[in-house]
Amino acid sequence: MSFPKRGQIFKDSIDRIKSTVARPSLDTFYEVNFSFGKYQTWLSDAPGKRRTQGTDFMQKMSLMCTQAELPGTSFVPSSAIGHRQGIQEEFPNLRNFPPLNLVFYADADHVIIEVLESWMSYINPIFNSGIRDSNAFTRFNYPEDYKETIHITKFERDTFIRESRNASYQSDMTSYEFVNVWPIDLTSMRVAYGDSNVLRCSVQFAYDRFFTTFNYNDIQKQVVNTPVGVVNSKEVVAANTTVDPAAVEGGYTFSDKNLSNAQLARVAETRYGNTVPDGAFGINSKSTDNFNPTRNRKTRRGSRY
Repeated sequence: MSFPKRGQIFKDSIDRIKSTVARPSLDTFYEVNFSFGKYQTWLSDAPGKRRTQGTDFMQKMSLMCTQAELPGTSFVPSSAIGHRQGIQEEFPNLRNFPPLNLVFYADADHVIIEVLESWMSYINPIFNSGIRDSNAFTRFNYPEDYKETIHITKFERDTFIRESRNASYQSDMTSYEFVNVWPIDLTSMRVAYGDSNVLRCSVQFAYDRFFTTFNYNDIQKQVVNTPVGVVNSKEVVAANTTVDPAAVEGGYTFSDKNLSNAQLARVAETRYGNTVPDGAFGINSKSTDNFNPTRNRKTRRGSRY
């Protein structure tokens, strides 16, 4: 690959690239979905419909989330010196996932603050007869009981418009799934006399990794975390809805090459059923499956059969 030549430098009119540069992505079109499946464990009493204005508390958190972040990632490099004379090379050694920062508008019923406080209190609760006792102590709960799942979906202005203005297509959606999410930092909220402002609640989440699905039309199956680790389907749309098969785990594409032999066998059995005919490998064969040891046995009076 050589350096760019004169003919490779763009010199045409702006009309040729108007459809490209005039469609930037806007940061105000997004939604955060809290796919909590273990809240019955770490949230003693879920807020009622009266405090959530007829919705559940997860939907209210989704509507009140005023700031979110599309995650990035980084590598921790390792240096290799001496593999080639006089050359120092860098190779990736460890992949880091930065924390997820969300900002909420605090509602007048204080539902969001209650949920976050209860979540963090369950992670490291105070034991003994009472929290005010001098001999009280804390003990961490098991991570399987409080780690949850969060989705962030990025869409555009024309995603839900059937026929966009002067465009022959619509913008699709990009969704991020954060695995094993738990709060690590709940920022203090300042209150003061003077001009009134909307109270904001900032929280930072840690997670193990994230999955990404790019350029898909609609959600076919949205996973929901469960206390026993079983993935359930939250919503299934029409059968003609297609999903982009390129699902990425932090940049890695899932394909049959990434599956083990046992996983490939289960996938093939699910798709095609049992493809082994009767008699193959001596299975279900009438001529070979005879385990009677007395068959054709000679006796003193002759053959029994």
